[in-house]
Amino acid sequence: MFCSNCGKETNENMTSCDGCGYAPSNVQPQQAVYQPPQQPYQQDFYQPPKYNGMAIAGFVISIVNIFCMGFLFLFGLIFSIIGLVQTSSSRDLGKGLAIAGIILSALFTVLFIVFWIMIAVMPHWFYF
Repeated sequence: MFCSNCGKETNENMTSCDGCGYAPSNVQPQQAVYQPPQQPYQQDFYQPPKYNGMAIAGFVISIVNIFCMGFLFLFGLIFSIIGLVQTSSSRDLGKGLAIAGIILSALFTVLFIVFWIMIAVMPHWFYF
């Protein structure tokens, strides 16, 4: 094989002519390919949202109040309101439990008040 620029004999495997430095058109010099440095593997752990403890406590206390008919409705109402505020300002689950706790506590508050009003208004002979 001969160099097309200067005519000097060259080897087929050479990328350029030894005499003139001309690179033939059929041989292209290899270019370095940039590869970004590899980052160490970092696993993202999916953490599902958790239930709010105050919302759960308020709902449970409101349910327990069904069987106890006492002053637990106040605690259920307070815990449910706190749970509703906390779930509204975060990713926590339990907003529905907090709302249900508020509704149940409010319902039992009304029933508790009506019950004591009826006891106060009824004549005492009715109980004997």
